Amino acid sequence: MTHESPVILFVDDEKSVLDGLRRCLWEQQDDWQMAFAIGADQALTWMQTRQPDVVVTDMRMPGMNGDELLRRVQALYPATARLILSGHFDQEAEIRTSGLAHAYLLKPCPTETLIAAIRRVLGG
Repeated sequence: MTHESPVILFVDDEKSVLDGLRRCLWEQQDDWQMAFAIGADQALTWMQTRQPDVVVTDMRMPGMNGDELLRRVQALYPATARLILSGHFDQEAEIRTSGLAHAYLLKPCPTETLIAAIRRVLGG
């Protein structure tokens, strides 16, 4: 029996942030399949062909912001865990997303904290 690695989709409007995540998490590549999308539209397009186990998104992005993306993910893929990784703590946004996100992490987020949050929502 083969066990497929969980799929984690990271979404941010800044390529440099995604590149940083890719570098920080490279040791997880044996445990997770990781994908990186620049912005919500690219993420939703990617999800049309593959359902991620976890979506980790920024909140403040041009066009569709993180909470709207999470609302769509929740509606289309209710089994997908949803995490926020944001550089801005906004109590109003946290309240808006309290039913949408399984965790709200602040940038800069220690790699170990991000890994632990993802493992937690994956049930491990």
